[in-house]
Amino acid sequence: MITSSSYNSFNNSTLSNVQPLGFWGNPTSSDWCESNYVKSPYVAEFFNSLSSLSMILVGLAGVYLHSTFEKRFLLAFGSIIVVGIGSIAFHGTLLFPLQMLDEVPMVYCVLVVVYCCAENKSYRRYGAWFPVGLTLYGLLTTVIMLYAGPENHLLEFIVFQSSFIFVVLVVASHITKIYARLTDQSIKRLWGITAATGLTAYAYWNIDFRMCDVMHNLPFGLWNPQFHAWWHVGASICSYMICLLICYDRAENLDRKPRIEWKGGVLPYVVVDKMNTKIKSC
Repeated sequence: MITSSSYNSFNNSTLSNVQPLGFWGNPTSSDWCESNYVKSPYVAEFFNSLSSLSMILVGLAGVYLHSTFEKRFLLAFGSIIVVGIGSIAFHGTLLFPLQMLDEVPMVYCVLVVVYCCAENKSYRRYGAWFPVGLTLYGLLTTVIMLYAGPENHLLEFIVFQSSFIFVVLVVASHITKIYARLTDQSIKRLWGITAATGLTAYAYWNIDFRMCDVMHNLPFGLWNPQFHAWWHVGASICSYMICLLICYDRAENLDRKPRIEWKGGVLPYVVVDKMNTKIKSC
């Protein structure tokens, strides 16, 4: 779900120099506002690591509940799982190689969503160059990020943030078009909930990123609310919902007569006409 944190060059915690050294040693990656090694000497950022489990759970749910859909959607839901695993490894260790395991899958996850959004008609809108171009974009971003390494946090920060935000904006433009042509008010409400969840989560990300000193010095002795951990939860929900809704849009364009059902009354998923359950194209 997901953008990354600030880098040591822009450390958002004034406490980092006095935090206890844990099992993984000094951080070589971004270091978030959560105090390190407070809950366990083996987990650098406990709440940020724990909250990353939400990505794995929603990804698994998406794959399981939409297993009869096209491979593109299984890849989209599956990539959320990979991001969650990388996020746990990153926040649990604060080591640069494992930060790459968080950030690189984020880029590819959004690129898969771009493909799903753009190739949503019953016919192929673009040629083979499109998935190839998306793959090359991801590879170029990966190479530059790895080349920068922990020695050049500024370059890595700029490359990741700019490339990721650009792709997110592309997804947002396609989502706007999908929303504009919807007539089903219940689906439009789901889109509205998704947008509100994403914006709220992003606000939490920014507060944790830019106001760390405030979060550690709240009045009345209040604890740091760990907004980055809540960002993980919100981003997980938003990622699941976006994948679900573009899955619905694709099935509708293929005349599969999709509808939204609820697992346990809390988890929405897409169901298509039983006569056309298996969608064979990629």
